[in-house]
Amino acid sequence: MLYQLFQSVGSEADFNELLNLTFTENEREMMLERWRIFDALDRGLSQREVSKQVPCSIVTATRGAKVFRENKAAIQKLLPIWRNGGQN
Repeated sequence: MLYQLFQSVGSEADFNELLNLTFTENEREMMLERWRIFDALDRGLSQREVSKQVPCSIVTATRGAKVFRENKAAIQKLLPIWRNGGQN
């Protein structure tokens, strides 16, 4: 059901509206933070370096690193899209 909902949007403006309706500002920022963490880890930064660069707590960087390790191939497949889309 959610797949069809998100797939139905036809523009970036509509997608952003859907995100704003679905997630709180804090939740949206957390998703962006997670992808910043993935990007930094993929570039070889340590968790401590990630926490300084992103910036986030070392605990948040550690949680992101665990997800990154467990899903590295899938994340690396999507990172070029993240990187080409620009970071906020």
